[in-house]
Amino acid sequence: MSFICNICFLLGYGVRMMGDPEAWSFLTKHITILGWLVAAPLNIITILTAIVMLLLKKVHFAEIHPYVFVLNVLILLIQLVSPI
Repeated sequence: MSFICNICFLLGYGVRMMGDPEAWSFLTKHITILGWLVAAPLNIITILTAIVMLLLKKVHFAEIHPYVFVLNVLILLIQLVSPI
């Protein structure tokens, strides 16, 4: 779920960086909620849960899909520094 929200965030961010977001209004009205309101809190919860599970040795790093975990961390950093 967090990965889908991150993709919505990236799509919304890309549309905002383009000059005419009104041309993409059919897309932005659907991805705004998931991308801007749900993605950051869900990323924080997902990352903290994964870190706790790794520290408690409940899972191994390979079991939590490392590329998705790293991508979630990178996108969270972007979300924290980007203006809403």
